[in-house]
Amino acid sequence: MNSMRVLWKMNRSMVWNLFKLIFLWITFFNLATRQATAAVQLNRYCSEERNNDNSTSQANLRTLLSSLSSNASAKGFYINTVPDTDSFDSDTVYGLFMCRGDLLACEDCVADATQSLSSDTNCSLSKSSVIWYDECMVRYSDHSFFSTMNTTPGYYICNVANISSDPSRFMSLLDDTMKQTAKEASGSSNRYFAKQENLAEAQTLYCLAQCTQDLSLQQCLDCLYSAIPNIPYWCDGKQGGRGLLPSCNIRYELYPFYRVTDEGPKGPVPETNYTNRDSEYSEDPGYISHNCSNKKLEADFQSNLRTLLFDLSSNATTSRYGFQTHEGTAYGLFRCRMDIHPHLCEQCIKNARDKITSDCGLASAEAVIWYNHCWLRYSDRNFFSAVETSPRFGNLNISNTSPIQSSVAYELSTQLAKVAYMTGDTENKFLTDESLRLNNEQRVFILGQCSSDLSSTGCSGCLSGMIGTAIPWSSLGSVGGRVLYPSCILRFELFRFYNLTPTTPSPPPPSPSAPPPSSPGFSISIHYDSHANKRKDNDSRRY
Repeated sequence: MNSMRVLWKMNRSMVWNLFKLIFLWITFFNLATRQATAAVQLNRYCSEERNNDNSTSQANLRTLLSSLSSNASAKGFYINTVPDTDSFDSDTVYGLFMCRGDLLACEDCVADATQSLSSDTNCSLSKSSVIWYDECMVRYSDHSFFSTMNTTPGYYICNVANISSDPSRFMSLLDDTMKQTAKEASGSSNRYFAKQENLAEAQTLYCLAQCTQDLSLQQCLDCLYSAIPNIPYWCDGKQGGRGLLPSCNIRYELYPFYRVTDEGPKGPVPETNYTNRDSEYSEDPGYISHNCSNKKLEADFQSNLRTLLFDLSSNATTSRYGFQTHEGTAYGLFRCRMDIHPHLCEQCIKNARDKITSDCGLASAEAVIWYNHCWLRYSDRNFFSAVETSPRFGNLNISNTSPIQSSVAYELSTQLAKVAYMTGDTENKFLTDESLRLNNEQRVFILGQCSSDLSSTGCSGCLSGMIGTAIPWSSLGSVGGRVLYPSCILRFELFRFYNLTPTTPSPPPPSPSAPPPSSPGFSISIHYDSHANKRKDNDSRRY
């Protein structure tokens, strides 16, 4: 997930230690996110205090981690001490794991976490560590922390997609909803609660709050309330974010990221039906939609646009990766799907050029046209490398009376979110995925793609924004549909609609108007509290 912006809150003494862990963490995180079914590690902290490799303390730690892993198959929360005695000597090790509250158990997650802590040379000898995954948390220490609230180190992760409409109002609603969620979580027996709040335009805000179950009601509430103010501080105007603390965690998104457990048995999932169903892979370019600007320009622009469209269609013979150029004040690009043959790309772009010229004329200041195999756009302004979400086209089955089950919405939205981040991480900004099985008979096929001028972060942000704002999860009536933006496209179906054996992609041609591509990587900011002086350091780096 190279596009995720990760923010740390820590004491000054922790900063240099975590610098040492950054590169290793990035390597592991990249490996995890490339496997759709693998446990997703979010972050970890390992103390500088170390055991000797052959010490009794280290032997006890190995025993503790083994016991945590072996108990994760039947429990959602578990505490253990090794040795199991009241002596509290210097070799005693204390540990726990906590599954996300919507899960009855998280065996694979805890197994991955304990394996990571025990095998990593930077953590395996540490006297205290905590590691966070999407579905669990594992923590241990040489000092008892049971029934004690700990809020440091704290880590904050933000969705890269922005709130496009009235972000101030959204953040105010988020604060109220998250505080309500925290109160409910602190008062529940398992210290967990998830809440959803309806927003305008068929959007829903999903919030989650959870504490370790050894905390009292007040300790849990205090922990959650210490995390909530940091969300607007670090994730202001973002569609999603989370805070990870040793004793509690919070999260919000505009898509369902947790399971609802009070549903009946899940049967066959309804499939979206199309009037002209383009099921399976098709060589028909397939016109979908277009949009023309009402703004009209004079003859000079029209002459430039005519030349621009000719240049775009001419370059479609050699590049499916995409091509961008400008002629005077006319800027344009095209992008073809990476799974189609070059001659299909060429035909699609020619069709797009002819139709957009016919329907929009040459006087429209900007236009975009989408086909099944490609899309093309132009404008009188330089839009290269900018994430643009309007105009848009959506083909989804909306039903307020019979939406798909919440469990299906959770599985689908979670997988789409993974695809969004992984697509930004690919060289060609194109990805297909079919790893999600809804049942024995139904598999979901997903395609994500961005225009080639976007950065890794921009691509993931464009697709993530779709998932949060363009898909009405609470009223989605069936599995299947597509959303098209000027900068990215996303499609998901219960049938394979793309080619399984794409030809080797051609490299992007040089373009004098395009900025040099940025290397994919994390944008990292590290900040810390030092006594009463709060300092916010934005040290952005590319790796």
